[in-house]
Amino acid sequence: MPNTAKALGVTPHELKDPEVGIRTGVDCLRRFRQGFSKIEDPKERMKFTLASYNAGIGHVYDAQKLAEKYGKDPNKWDDNVAEYIRLKSDPLYYNDPVCKHGYLRGSETYNYVREVMERYKYYKDKTKA
Repeated sequence: MPNTAKALGVTPHELKDPEVGIRTGVDCLRRFRQGFSKIEDPKERMKFTLASYNAGIGHVYDAQKLAEKYGKDPNKWDDNVAEYIRLKSDPLYYNDPVCKHGYLRGSETYNYVREVMERYKYYKDKTKA
């Protein structure tokens, strides 16, 4: 995203260079991960980081606040915050006063996290063999 690149000191044109793009992506992931330092489980922290990379950290923070409001664990992804990421496409939820970042096609983020984690597991299992 152009705004994210700008915040990291990179122009959209510079992102066309694969080396710059990869370095910027890693920097972005590192910053997002720091935003979830209170989540002790590394696998959980990774899910929140991936969701932030896909949707923006503000939307993930909104989903955490919604989860907490509705009695779910704001530091657990599956069956907790993930459900509220999906619900951020519903006006009842994205207009909730705890949400500061509005509408999100949350099913895309939900699926992104699931698919990346499945791919990670696949490659991890393959490298054990």
